[in-house]
Amino acid sequence: MSEFCFPSKRKKIVKALKKLGLSIENGAKHDLAKCVHNGKKTTIPRHKEIKREIVESIASFLLDKDFERQKLLDLLK
Repeated sequence: MSEFCFPSKRKKIVKALKKLGLSIENGAKHDLAKCVHNGKKTTIPRHKEIKREIVESIASFLLDKDFERQKLLDLLK
């Protein structure tokens, strides 16, 4: 299991992504977090509690974009 395999609140994830410099775009059923450096996007569901699998997916997206592992872990936990 990954160290990012934990549930988290949606507000906390959105706040962390904004702190990391990603822009949040509202969609119909999901929000999109867009990386301003390369334009890549990941989705964020609009549930109050985000499942651990989704948190892990968002973290792996950010780690692929060269964000620092420890800083990311501190922001999402």
